[in-house]
Amino acid sequence: MLVIFLKNTDDCCTFELNWKVKFLIGKIRPVMEMNKITYYSFQIDGDDLCEVEKFVTTFNKPAYSEDYLNIMSVIREMGMTRGAEVKYFRHERAAEALPPPYTSGDVRLYCSRISRDIVILGNGCVKTTQKVQQSKDCLFHFELVNALSTQITERITAGDLRIINKQFEGNLEFKIGESYE
Repeated sequence: MLVIFLKNTDDCCTFELNWKVKFLIGKIRPVMEMNKITYYSFQIDGDDLCEVEKFVTTFNKPAYSEDYLNIMSVIREMGMTRGAEVKYFRHERAAEALPPPYTSGDVRLYCSRISRDIVILGNGCVKTTQKVQQSKDCLFHFELVNALSTQITERITAGDLRIINKQFEGNLEFKIGESYE
């Protein structure tokens, strides 16, 4: 709490400041280059694993095997033969999610289809509610990928980030948190 006394008066004003500023700093890096797609992921500064590696660590387990294998087979199919066609993705505000909308499953991998040949793979969760905003486990991953997708699109539009031969060229470092909802 900050208290300010005004000069030549007995009045005082009390202000409460929120000193907690939440943001993440990190960069996107290539994680897998395939025939049709280069997959990237966001790595938070100080973390050992990027977001998609965290997803693999969490969901490559027997309890999630059907959903996990379904998502991985779509990633492989797109990467090897088809490219990142819109039909493979669930639209999630400024980003997307896997598995495709024509399949079922509770596990979601949040991602961003930047172009037909570049996809950012994030982290995911078991979606247990109709709306992601109601799912405590999913909301962080959903918001992170949406914020990252928005910033990438802004940089591409401004010419600060380019796509050349399935690769990004430009500044790949991002500060996520203060520029979105």
